[in-house]
Amino acid sequence: MRPTATPLPRRRRLRLQLAGLQVVIVLAVVLAVAVAVMVVEDQRVQDQAYARVGTVASHVGNEPAVIAALNTEDAAQVIAPIAQLAREVSGVDYVVVVGLDNIRLSHPDPEQIGRPVSTDHSLMRQGESFSGIESGTLGPTLRVKAPIRADGQIIGTISVGILQSEVRAQLNSIVVGFAPWILGAAGLGTLLSLSAARAIRRRIFGVEPDEVPGLLQSQNALLYAVSDGVLGVGPAGRITLCNGEAETLLGLRESVVGRIAEEVLDPLLGTMPEEGARQVLVGERVLVVSRRNAVAGAARADAGYTLTLRDRTALEASLRELAGQRGLADALRAQTHEFANRLHVLSGYLSVGAHQKAQEYIARIAGPQERTAVELPDSGLAGVLSANAAVAREHGVSFEVSAQSLVAAGAGADGDLLTVLGNLLSNAIEAAGDGGRVEVFVRLAEHRVELRVEDSGPGVPPEQAERIFTRGVSAKDQSIQPHGIGLALVQRIIQRRGGTIEVGDSALGGAQFAARWPAATGQGN
Repeated sequence: MRPTATPLPRRRRLRLQLAGLQVVIVLAVVLAVAVAVMVVEDQRVQDQAYARVGTVASHVGNEPAVIAALNTEDAAQVIAPIAQLAREVSGVDYVVVVGLDNIRLSHPDPEQIGRPVSTDHSLMRQGESFSGIESGTLGPTLRVKAPIRADGQIIGTISVGILQSEVRAQLNSIVVGFAPWILGAAGLGTLLSLSAARAIRRRIFGVEPDEVPGLLQSQNALLYAVSDGVLGVGPAGRITLCNGEAETLLGLRESVVGRIAEEVLDPLLGTMPEEGARQVLVGERVLVVSRRNAVAGAARADAGYTLTLRDRTALEASLRELAGQRGLADALRAQTHEFANRLHVLSGYLSVGAHQKAQEYIARIAGPQERTAVELPDSGLAGVLSANAAVAREHGVSFEVSAQSLVAAGAGADGDLLTVLGNLLSNAIEAAGDGGRVEVFVRLAEHRVELRVEDSGPGVPPEQAERIFTRGVSAKDQSIQPHGIGLALVQRIIQRRGGTIEVGDSALGGAQFAARWPAATGQGN
């Protein structure tokens, strides 16, 4: 039983086919060039041969001695030596002078002298010339035949020729000399073609041509199916891919593929580590940017890196609201526990009949009430202030809403106001710390919005009053939590609304943030 041949792997078979195709193309091109060169050289050699025999025929036909001896009795004795000398000097194969009687007066073979010519000279005796290939006594020759004139009268003819075999031999010598160059060019072209194919294959990480359509289709399907923004940056630092979601998140209005990444992605790359994730503020969007280095091929070659963008703006707002609700719940739990303890104390006073002490205890624990958001008619505003009041109580911070706060009839808080107020209050409560104070003033008029948030914290140094709004992202404890994003977002919202925000010293001893902007048309704020 004959063994069955094992077929080559598909990738290797395709690679061999491509290599063979490259070799065939190179050899075909080189062969075509060689044929063209040979045709040109053949024509050039023939032109040179015709030019040489034409020159010899002209010189011998115009020689005075030849003209004087023609048609005389000793014509052969005079003309034959002259023709022989011209043949030897010029390198032609024969010089034949013929009289009007069609008899040869010169010939390389002395026995042919005095015999009729073997080809037709009648047209030459009529004044015409001829150049071409004819067969004579010496074989096929490239020859020129022309009339010989004296005083304008035709007195004879002349035929000068070179053997066609000698012309071919000259062409063959040129081919032999040119052949090594042809073969060298074919070999060099083949090596360069294979080297270029190998370099290109290495550049595309060994991907075979038939795999490219599938990879492209898969890439497009993946890029435009995911809800996240995806950016690819090649090893040379240029953007190689960018899906529609990335263009939307970054606010790009034209294709950036092929552009230098540092020019387009400066706000992202400026804070990104080699690998990992960061939260970045782009415009008014809070983006989580993840960077992953890319490698390809068996050699794990550097293929650049990818950036994945996720919009956390809405999520951050929800998280802030959830944090407020969680703080409120924790505060209510603490108050429940504290209320139970107070009831136990009152029960003790009443059980022993100390009614006066019970009344004093009740007056003491009631204390002055904090003004909170519940006194403002807007539900959204009341919610933000109530949540932050609960957070402040949890952190031991005295929270107060200014008595001058006002919400005009028909006015209401929009998303921009709630975002700005929430960020400013969060920073103020954190800055005030345990035992500190926070005071907030809000005025929603028909055409104007005013906010003022004060705290008793350490304040903001004058030299940082401007820089605090552009501080960017910080990497505390190697986490991706946002730090320094809130104030930058606040400033961008207020600038978009055509307003201003100022940082100064508070009467409470800390910082004061005062913001104002025109109310949106038709909304009262």
